[in-house]
Amino acid sequence: MLVHIAYASTTAAPFGRQDLLDLLHKARARNAQLDITGMLLHQSGDFFQVIEGSQLAIAQLFAEISSDVRHRNVVKIIEEPIPNRLFGDWTMALADVTQVELSEMEGLNDYFGQGLMFSQLGAGRAKKLLTAFGSGRWRRRLAGVNNAAAA
Repeated sequence: MLVHIAYASTTAAPFGRQDLLDLLHKARARNAQLDITGMLLHQSGDFFQVIEGSQLAIAQLFAEISSDVRHRNVVKIIEEPIPNRLFGDWTMALADVTQVELSEMEGLNDYFGQGLMFSQLGAGRAKKLLTAFGSGRWRRRLAGVNNAAAA
């Protein structure tokens, strides 16, 4: 069965651009081994991530993520079966987003406009964030970042 988990976390220490790229390279290698795909949004030390794959692989990876000392406040927002992958073309995509971009999102502007974090998202708002991604909001930029990071 194919499932996805959407979760939020906060970095335990500040993450710079190179830290994010290092994380991306490691996640891609690990995810390729496990046949996991997904995406990661980063905004000022807060992460929103979706991982998708087999139920067993996702459960094992999420357990590892939850115990990783680089994260704190790991909050699982959604865990559910899915009919197909939304991020099937990426072992892991990464977008570094701004508070302004988040606060301009239709359906989420009231939430992010207040400066609230990913970890405070409910399932409904998390799904709106996924829908925004699915409609192409960051997909083009992610493709550029991911191609540059792979080089």
